[in-house]
Amino acid sequence: MTESPGRFEVPPPGAVAWLDVSADNPDTWTGRLRTGPLGLQIAPLRHARAPYFFKGARLRGTRCIWSASTLSGADLYRAARSVVAPSFDRGVQILARMEGGGSVFDPVGTSVGTMRVFDPMDEIAEQFVSNTHLFTLSIPLAAIGIEPNAVRAMRERLYDLTPFQSQLLRTAVALLLVGGDELNTASSLVGVDRYLAAMAALLLRTAVQKASPDLAAVEQVRQRTDAIIFEQATDPNLTPASIAAQLSISLRQLYRAFNGSESPAARIRRRRLERAAEILASRTGPGHVERVAVECGFASAEYFSRAFRREFGLSPRAYRSAHRDATAR
Repeated sequence: MTESPGRFEVPPPGAVAWLDVSADNPDTWTGRLRTGPLGLQIAPLRHARAPYFFKGARLRGTRCIWSASTLSGADLYRAARSVVAPSFDRGVQILARMEGGGSVFDPVGTSVGTMRVFDPMDEIAEQFVSNTHLFTLSIPLAAIGIEPNAVRAMRERLYDLTPFQSQLLRTAVALLLVGGDELNTASSLVGVDRYLAAMAALLLRTAVQKASPDLAAVEQVRQRTDAIIFEQATDPNLTPASIAAQLSISLRQLYRAFNGSESPAARIRRRRLERAAEILASRTGPGHVERVAVECGFASAEYFSRAFRREFGLSPRAYRSAHRDATAR
């Protein structure tokens, strides 16, 4: 990928962008700042004895961005941004670093690491004297499914990475090596966002040593709700109220369990749309959009078409045609 000076290219959804900044590259050794993940400005560390370089890649879903890099002798900085509204309500950013040899794509030996949680408006200042592996995630808070107050409480704290968390980060690095060639459909990008949001949620949840009984109960309600929606979404009679009845809780309790994240009604609609996308992309699926709407639990074909366009950027008929043309080719 050809990179314009001064930028770590933000890839289009489903694509991987690479960054190579080093003393061997004349374009990056003049002291000019380069923009890295999370909007961090990359500059040579003054009076550093180790070589200066920053090499890595990042993957973008529809709304989530994941990056992994190896760097040395570098200073990373992002100034605080003006806050118009509580920014943690919009998203959360995670920065983890592990000291170790080799490249993040081919690490050498074991390493220890730390993790920090940032508001998207926070100032960030990090120095990397020796060879270090850097991992970042930028995720909408609603996609993580954790109470905003719980995330805010993790701000300004430094967490030691556990072996489980370190392995979780290393495993996700493989996504960058494979690339985004297969991520060419709206439904696959939804999958990328889900994967990255689940990884962020797992990193945050495992950073807390022990969940309180209340948090454990909320998590159980969420897991059981998601299971019901996955199995029964095509039933037109499935509603948040019917889910609450199956769980033997009140509708208010159900919605409180999802406070700060995607609501049960939105989850039902999203699951129905994902199922519709699967049918439309299949050569053996029913031909009429109206039949697809009914099969996926929508009472109105008109509402289904509007919701589908909002989710995938194409009308159901255009989505079906695009996939069938691709299959034919």
